[in-house]
Amino acid sequence: MPSSSKELVEPDYASLELLFSVPPPPPPKEKTGPKIKKTKEITFIGPKKSLLLSIFLKQFKCSNEDIAAMIQKGDRSKLDAEMLKQLLKLLPEDQEVKSLKSCKEEKSQLANADQFYLHLLEVPSYQLRIECMLICEETKILLECLWPKAQAIRTACETILTSHRLPVFCQLILKVGNFLNYGHHTGDAGGFKISALLKLTETKANQSHITLLHHILEEVEKNHTDLLQLPRDLDFVSKAAGIHIDVMRAEAGANLKKLLEIEKRLFLSTDDSKIQHGKSVQVGNGSLNASKDLQKEFATIEKKKEELADYLCEDRKKLSLEDVFSTMKTFREIFLKALQVVTKTELHKWNYFNKTLPSFSPSTWRKKNQTNKAFPNTQMISKTDTVKGSKEAGLSPRADDCFTSSQKIKEADGRRKETGRK
Repeated sequence: MPSSSKELVEPDYASLELLFSVPPPPPPKEKTGPKIKKTKEITFIGPKKSLLLSIFLKQFKCSNEDIAAMIQKGDRSKLDAEMLKQLLKLLPEDQEVKSLKSCKEEKSQLANADQFYLHLLEVPSYQLRIECMLICEETKILLECLWPKAQAIRTACETILTSHRLPVFCQLILKVGNFLNYGHHTGDAGGFKISALLKLTETKANQSHITLLHHILEEVEKNHTDLLQLPRDLDFVSKAAGIHIDVMRAEAGANLKKLLEIEKRLFLSTDDSKIQHGKSVQVGNGSLNASKDLQKEFATIEKKKEELADYLCEDRKKLSLEDVFSTMKTFREIFLKALQVVTKTELHKWNYFNKTLPSFSPSTWRKKNQTNKAFPNTQMISKTDTVKGSKEAGLSPRADDCFTSSQKIKEADGRRKETGRK
């Protein structure tokens, strides 16, 4: 291009600078100072035990100071038996105690489990306090379990001793047994073992489905209806079956032994735990007194057992309450089952009676006291009179009676026809 041109062309310097200029360097970041590495927590506890203790402490959702305060006060509101057992396993050992006491670092630099140990070490006789809380909690649970069972056993013994239906029923069985065994050495027995009640279903009649118990219940239903309430008397005895008094006595005895040991240790203690935990172990509704009351209940049961042995003519030393209650429970069950069969059989007979009578010829029935002309001395029986007579006698109408009456009526009709022909 010619340099002599008079036209001056100016580029757009602003856009050139905006598009092609080198961007300025970024402003320097503010110096925040060097990062301080987090110091590692100091611990004197093994990793496994420290982990278990940390997990244990998290379930409380409160500070270590509060947990230590609960132990010092004997507060069991948040500490059940299982938690106290677990805590006893996680208590600091002698070496850990020495290391924590000799540590000169601040508490904030220690691990959480170590900090808890430091608060725990400030509680006087902390292990004795925890053991005392545990035995009181275990005693509470044990008494809640054993007391109802002990009362059930005592009530069951008293029920057998005071039932007026049981000896009457046994007397009926004895008389039936002596009658069936007449002429044998057992035909004049003065009594029988209570376990013989379960053999009533083993004696079969000529009809295979009928047992001695069925027959006895038929007699009871006809003549001794009050004895049908015998299963009600044995209801509470059945509930006591399966309770082992020896196991209960052993558990209560072992717990009482622990309580007496704790009481002795509290007596030798010199700090406030003697006063504080002594109340929960000894006085008022304390664990020790409640356990002693349970031992008195066991002594009462033992006396009832001796009375029951004499009442049943059994050896006091050999009698087992578990066996007696189990026998009574089984007898009650077979009694009710046999009674259902008897009731069903009687209902079947009654239905047969009602179905049979309408099939008779109307000419065979006469009004009450009406005399047959062909047979002046023969008095006809109506259906109403038959039912009424059965009710007055306290008996249920029987199918064989119905058959006999029908046969006689048919015979009378036949004789009447023969007389008319003559």
